[in-house]
Amino acid sequence: MKFSRRSVMRLAGLVGTGAAFGFDRLTSACAAAPVKVTLPWLPMGTFSYAFVAKKMGFWEKRGLDVTIDRGFGSGKVCVPVDQGQYDFGILDLGVMMNCAGRGLNLTAIAGIWPRSPVGIFSLKEKNLKDPKQLEGKRVAFDVGSADFQLWPAFVKANGIEDQKVNKIMMDGDSIIKAMVDKQVDAVGNFYGDIAPALWSLGLDFNVLLYDDFGVKLYSNVLACKNSMIEKRPELCESFVTGLMEGLRYVYLNPERSVDIHLESVKELQGGTVSNKKVVEYGQAVSTGLGMVPSFKDKGLGYMDPASIAATADTVTKYMGVRGMPELSQLYSNKFAGSVKLSDQEWSEVSGRSEKYVPRHL
Repeated sequence: MKFSRRSVMRLAGLVGTGAAFGFDRLTSACAAAPVKVTLPWLPMGTFSYAFVAKKMGFWEKRGLDVTIDRGFGSGKVCVPVDQGQYDFGILDLGVMMNCAGRGLNLTAIAGIWPRSPVGIFSLKEKNLKDPKQLEGKRVAFDVGSADFQLWPAFVKANGIEDQKVNKIMMDGDSIIKAMVDKQVDAVGNFYGDIAPALWSLGLDFNVLLYDDFGVKLYSNVLACKNSMIEKRPELCESFVTGLMEGLRYVYLNPERSVDIHLESVKELQGGTVSNKKVVEYGQAVSTGLGMVPSFKDKGLGYMDPASIAATADTVTKYMGVRGMPELSQLYSNKFAGSVKLSDQEWSEVSGRSEKYVPRHL
C-alpha cells in the first residue's frame, strides 16, 4: 500500500488536505510469517511502540514479518479484522464491543491504553468547560473515530440535547485545522492526537474527557478474530509479546524511540524540529495512558477485569448495544503480562510522564 508524502503537520490535519501515510516495511531478509496490523489512526507518536517493535526486531526474532498500516478511525478497524484483511487491529475497546454486539468476531488480547483519552476539545478562548455548553455549538467529528462512535454515550450521560448540537462531519485529516482556523467551536478527538499538535503550535485548549463525565471506558486494545486465539495461539503470543516489548522500550527509551519513529515513517524523515516535537509529545501522552496499577502489577498488556466490565456496562447502558457476547469472549489475558518493568523503572517512567496524563481542565 502506497501513500502520499506529507509532513507531520499535514498528518495532524494542520495544513492542506489529503489522505494517507505509508511506512518503511523493513522487510526481513529471512523467511518469516507475514502478519498485517492496522493502527486506528495516522502514525502519530502515540503509536511509536509498533514502529519500535518492528525496527528493533522484537517481532522478527519470533519469526514474524509485520506490516503496519494506518487506520481511519476505530470504527473502521472492526470489519477488516473480522473479514481477515488484517490479522490484528488496534482500536478503542468500547467501539470493539459495539462491533461485537453487531455480530463481528472480535476479541481483545492486550491492553495498550487503559486510560481513555477520548473527548471533546476546544480552544481555551471558547471557554467550553461543561458538556451542556456544546448545545448550539459547531462540533466536528470524523464518523469512523471512537469519539463519534461513543458520542451517544456522552450525550446520554450528560443530558445533552443532541439535536441542539450542530455536528459537522469531515475528514479526520481536516479536523484539527478546522479547530485552529476557528471554523468550528470544538472537535471530537483523542488527547494523544490533538494535544501534541496544539502544543507544537503554542496553543492552549480545554478538554471534556468522556471518562471525566460519566462514560467509563477502557481505551485502545489489540484485537483479533476470536477464532485465531484457538487456531493460532502461538501467533497471538508472539505478536503480543513483541508489541509489549516495543511498548516497554518506548517507556524506557523515549528519545531513541522518537528517532526510530521518524526513521520508520517516510513522511517524517527530514522534517522540522516542530514535527519531531509532535511525535515526542504524542509518545509521552501514550506512556502516561499506560501508567496504571494493572500494568505495574500484572505486566504490560494485562487488562483489568473491572475496567473491562465497566466498559461493557457503559456500552450497554448508554449506546443501547444488544446481543453483546459474554465478557469471556470479548477479552483474554492469556497472552499478556510477560513483559514487565522493575519497580525502579516504573517509578522513573511514571514520574516523567505524569504531566502528560490527560485531565479535565
